[in-house]
Amino acid sequence: MKFHEYEPIIVSARRVAKKMGVSPPDRETLAKLLEAQEQVSRGGREAEPRNLDESLTALHWQFDSTWVEERRPYYSVYPSLIKMLTKIDLSKVSSKQMVLPQGLTSLSIRLPQGHEIGGEVRSVWIHQNSLYVDDKYVPGIALGIDHGEISEGTPVYLMRTFPQSDLSIEDELEDLPKSAREHQGKQLSFDHNLAAIRLACTVCLMGNDSDILSPEVLSKDADRACDQNIELLVEKARRRGKVGWTLGKNMETIPHYRRPHPFLAWTGTGKKIPKIVMRSGSIVHRKAVEAVPTGFHSDEQCQHP
Repeated sequence: MKFHEYEPIIVSARRVAKKMGVSPPDRETLAKLLEAQEQVSRGGREAEPRNLDESLTALHWQFDSTWVEERRPYYSVYPSLIKMLTKIDLSKVSSKQMVLPQGLTSLSIRLPQGHEIGGEVRSVWIHQNSLYVDDKYVPGIALGIDHGEISEGTPVYLMRTFPQSDLSIEDELEDLPKSAREHQGKQLSFDHNLAAIRLACTVCLMGNDSDILSPEVLSKDADRACDQNIELLVEKARRRGKVGWTLGKNMETIPHYRRPHPFLAWTGTGKKIPKIVMRSGSIVHRKAVEAVPTGFHSDEQCQHP
């Protein structure tokens, strides 16, 4: 299964420069070009923030830089989970309870080709950082939605930001614009916009649930991965720069299996910590399943890298 991938800003710039037959811009020049592009997206108006460090362009740049520093971590979400994760009620979860998984501050959430949200949303990036609100910096979340808009050969991201506060996530989402943007460009419906942001929020509440979350290994090692060698293969993949996880892959491959489904549970002391967990699935016609070849390795087939 192929997934949409996030392309770093500098990679996009180099690709476009090569196509145009010009030298790729340096970091400072690229930042100015991005600021000009943001002003165009606002219909020629000056950016609302008082300086570049507070603009959407800067927030995108901060995500991009952090994501590369953290070795480009990603989650590949399989089709069986996409719709379920966008339907969970988050009205009792405050936005300050959102924490990116795996100890990360940046993450690219990739959707499969052919299974985009509403046929449009291909990926969502999320960054936990500081936002400038009421003359001070506060903890916040910035998200970028790739919904297929392209400008000058590079993706244009629909960005949303919200400070992390006692307001519920659903209350924060109520502030999303329900009408089309004032400037020209590819539009994204409110429902699809909402679904993409909910997906990112629920991923932040899943923690490191090994029941549906699996670390990725190199493609050439995938067929020989098993319980005995998986940790070594994952370590090998990360040495080669592959830092990713699949979400819901095992739910795609189990025959005659009534799928588990995610729900919001309250955990910890006093049941005050929200977490998305999986309600157990069940095997249908167990005897028939036992006769189906699984294709999984036996212990004798496991090989260490």
